[in-house]
Amino acid sequence: MKKLTNSLGLIALLMCALGSEAHADIIVDAGTPNQPGSAIMLSAGQWLAAEFTTTQAWQIDSLKGFINADTSNPDNATYTVALYGNAANNRPDTTSELFAQQATFGTDGWNGLQGLNVALNAGTYWLAFEVRAGDTLPGDTLQGLMPVSAPNPLQTASNDPNASFGYIPTTGAAYNVGIQISAVPVPPSLFLFASGLLAMGGCRLVKRQAI
Repeated sequence: MKKLTNSLGLIALLMCALGSEAHADIIVDAGTPNQPGSAIMLSAGQWLAAEFTTTQAWQIDSLKGFINADTSNPDNATYTVALYGNAANNRPDTTSELFAQQATFGTDGWNGLQGLNVALNAGTYWLAFEVRAGDTLPGDTLQGLMPVSAPNPLQTASNDPNASFGYIPTTGAAYNVGIQISAVPVPPSLFLFASGLLAMGGCRLVKRQAI
């Protein structure tokens, strides 16, 4: 039992050591929208989402979107940033919400959340910007604006024009909003090594109990 405890302690020390050396990288960057024409409204009446794919596991550090305020939008208005799985019909799977947290609008430009520690395995996901009950952005005139024509369009955009009927897929520059996601890579080798140590400790414990 003591050897197993020692192995677990070693794993924890290794994970802490590697985690302290890791730095967040921008893993998704649609870029700053060119902002031609009308921006897409972000309000209690419309939610917006963008699809992205990761090929490895990450610890998400920040989730941001390029958001401007309309002329009547007060400072410190709140909205919700959410992560969803991918539905088969090319839209966010709202039955598999992976993360959601309220964010506060600052100034025109990149807004969202940072200092996060959200685990995300390899796969396809949606980053959504929503105005839910309890947020202070909703109203007939109070709204956020997400400029379009981001230079590096993501796979697919999706919007919920009524914030209640469900997301629908959209394509084209008119829905290319800017998003940025930064994350710290999770080394697969670390988990393999940790699994090996756990297996060794478990085998030794079984042998000792069998004696």
